[in-house]
Amino acid sequence: MIQLEAVTKVFQSGRGEIRALDNVSLSVEASRFVAVMGKSGSGKSTLLNCIGGLESPDKGTVTCFGTPINSLTARELSLFQRRHVGFVFQQGNLLSYLSVAQNIGFPLSLNGIGGSRRSKRIDELLDRIGLPAVAKALPHELSSGETQRVAIARAIAHNPKMVLADEPTANLDTATGQQAVGLMRDMGRDHGCTIILATHDNEITEIADTVFGLKDGRIYKEED
Repeated sequence: MIQLEAVTKVFQSGRGEIRALDNVSLSVEASRFVAVMGKSGSGKSTLLNCIGGLESPDKGTVTCFGTPINSLTARELSLFQRRHVGFVFQQGNLLSYLSVAQNIGFPLSLNGIGGSRRSKRIDELLDRIGLPAVAKALPHELSSGETQRVAIARAIAHNPKMVLADEPTANLDTATGQQAVGLMRDMGRDHGCTIILATHDNEITEIADTVFGLKDGRIYKEED
């Protein structure tokens, strides 16, 4: 289970104080596919960053599968992220100098998985995302949809406990976006992975188990 208790995150800007998260509390059961809806600037990215340990809340606690994320040392947090978290970003964020296969295999290498076991896992994932022919291609040779499919495969490659996806369909057309999110959901379910996806796309939320809304840094439950 993922639990946030009274999480607040404040940023200072030239326009004054911005409360990206305002006393946010929520619980997400393991193996659920959760969508977080909200307009740009509502706090969605900050929420995901706090859950994944990319940012620390100013107040409150974040506990993921029994581990208090914001109480870990930098080394402990890095190890937790490497083993248990997968990230999917709006732009895909593939490493430009690595091939598709090498990008997918990167988290496996970080976790000490190599040799035939690594190769087999990469081949399985390439087949699953429908891109077995692009293993040697570089990221700039891919379409936007292909890039996100590879990013999803990379995020799930090491069987993390959770995948955090920040607006993964923002640069995709509707059909391609739905395909990518459906793939993420199905792959997550295969491995009992908890998925939290930030989006402003109402159609994407239709396939989520639970939907939360964020407005002005405050969260509310829309449906279950």
